Amino acid sequence: MLDHGRALARLGAVVLAGAAVLTVAPASPAMALGNNRTVSRSCGQNYVSSGYDGNEYWAQTQKAGGNCTGRLSVALEWYSGYRTNRVYGSSTRAYIHDWDPDGARYGVHWGCDACNQTLT
Repeated sequence: MLDHGRALARLGAVVLAGAAVLTVAPASPAMALGNNRTVSRSCGQNYVSSGYDGNEYWAQTQKAGGNCTGRLSVALEWYSGYRTNRVYGSSTRAYIHDWDPDGARYGVHWGCDACNQTLT
């Protein structure tokens, strides 16, 4: 004879276990965008940030310290692999915003022209 109470309890345990597995699943690649932080480079420190404001994707490189007077720059890289043209700003800030149906995978940031790039 089937014990409905016990069967429902087992079903509930399976559903809860499935929900627990879903909550620890790896983050989607979209989580790469928005890895905001301060980075130290040979030309000083920059605060690099990126995100999505509900309409457009954006990325910004901002001077956080140091004595470098070189221009900062920034770009966006889409999931398709396409990278926007590098946008050059001032010695204190560079900003880009754009939209693509693929979505932005990374903000790409440079300190002065000779510095290596950082991804957010």
